[in-house]
Amino acid sequence: MAILDNFEEDMTYEVLVSTKNEDGSLNVKPFGLKIRDNDFIFKIFPNKTLLNIKNSDELTVYFLQDVLIFTKALTSNLDYDDLLDEINYEISCKISNMDTTIIDDGYGKNVATTIIAKPTKIIEHKKTLPIINRASNQIMELLIDFSRYEFMDVDARNNFIQKLNYSEKIIIKTGNKKHLDSLNLLKKELKQKE
Repeated sequence: MAILDNFEEDMTYEVLVSTKNEDGSLNVKPFGLKIRDNDFIFKIFPNKTLLNIKNSDELTVYFLQDVLIFTKALTSNLDYDDLLDEINYEISCKISNMDTTIIDDGYGKNVATTIIAKPTKIIEHKKTLPIINRASNQIMELLIDFSRYEFMDVDARNNFIQKLNYSEKIIIKTGNKKHLDSLNLLKKELKQKE
């Protein structure tokens, strides 16, 4: 699995993780991934992905760059065919360890499960050069915070809204249509939660 040699250890990579629901359908959500000794390490808070992992001991990791796909995945608006068009690498994994702890972070005390998974199969879909873009980074940061929105207190939610408004200016200035579509979808989902 030579492709894994291209990743720096303990750096966080933004990926999509796919798990199977009880009915056989796919649950695809964004997560941060660290790689250490060719193990994939995730910190997951209580959600459907964690439940699916506990039920099957398997997951699939997708490496891609399209922030609109990440946004659609987080907001449960993802069409699987759109995902397939954008995947660079697909890596099947088997869970080797799960450890649950309580953490106290900017959102308060929460239960987090650290998952260690071993890659078992790698499929290369397309070779593209990763491009770092300011608008993409802003969207990814907003998605990370939004994924924890339900755990936020009133102050944290207000801070998130301020961050969203600030980020919007950067996204408009440095992004493209997919960035704007991501931002608008995120704002729509936020209104539904309020």
